[in-house]
Amino acid sequence: MWEQLDQIAHWHWMILGLLLLIIEAFGGAGFMLGAAIGSLLTGCIVWLVGVMPWEGQLMLWAILAFSCSLLYWRFFKASLQASDQPDLNHRTAHFVGRKLTLKTDIDFEGRIQIGDTFWKVKSDEPLKSGDIIEVMSVNTTTLTIEKI
Repeated sequence: MWEQLDQIAHWHWMILGLLLLIIEAFGGAGFMLGAAIGSLLTGCIVWLVGVMPWEGQLMLWAILAFSCSLLYWRFFKASLQASDQPDLNHRTAHFVGRKLTLKTDIDFEGRIQIGDTFWKVKSDEPLKSGDIIEVMSVNTTTLTIEKI
């Protein structure tokens, strides 16, 4: 078996890299990407060097796979998760700063309708119907409002 490992050539690493990329295409989380790129780079280096013992090839692949994975998770994965609209899925965060006219009286706590949804609200003072209010902050599903 050890004699067969001496026959590992650059195209073995290329095939392994392509197989790992195919597996990554089905997963899509980036787990196999570093190993695939490391395998492809190992194949290129073995092709350029010519003859390299299998132990050296395996060590080179391990180092390259670890380095590529580390680079991916450190730089590219973090930038993919950055968003120009971080509150996109936080529906209540869009209400901060919004000005509304009250349709009912609020005694420190109550409910108001914004669009087609009723929201729980808190205020530091009792508010009357017709007062213009502003949403100051949001705590999960409770809006803190103040009279303008």
